[in-house]
Amino acid sequence: MDLLQFAQQDPQLQVFVAIAGITADDLCLLQQAAPKIVPIVPEIVDLLQTNLSQRPEIAAKLSQAYVNYSAHLAQWLIDLFSGPHDESFLRQQEKLGERNVQHKIPPLYNAFVMSFLRAALPHSFGKNAIAREFPDGALTAATLRLLDLCQYLTDRAYTSRLLEVTGISKSLLDRLMTV
Repeated sequence: MDLLQFAQQDPQLQVFVAIAGITADDLCLLQQAAPKIVPIVPEIVDLLQTNLSQRPEIAAKLSQAYVNYSAHLAQWLIDLFSGPHDESFLRQQEKLGERNVQHKIPPLYNAFVMSFLRAALPHSFGKNAIAREFPDGALTAATLRLLDLCQYLTDRAYTSRLLEVTGISKSLLDRLMTV
């Protein structure tokens, strides 16, 4: 079952995918671009590692959770573009979120990495002339939408843990957050 079909089984995910505008064309485009993007993944990982070196507490926490964070991130990026974008892809993203929670990686660190990638990937696409091969920003838009989905799934893991620890219901948390 592909990602979009699987998302239809989860009301919140269905709404997120619809509002974010993730389409089958986006997923196809990412896979078409993968052969050009995979070779620049080490460059992007190196840029992130350089940036992380300015925040040793973040780098240390990520290294504790992932034996070789650079290799983990590189494989995650390859999978992000290469796919397959299916049920297993979504479940893998959810498991990564759960792992971050188990390893007590603060949500801020995940947000930092995703924010970095949202800036670095489009820049690298332009610098390496990959973006020109696709219509008017389509590659950047598809990439950003999928990064948003991945961050949403990770954030859900943090919310689930919060509900578990506090014992409050999702509806109560939603009401408290919107008071």
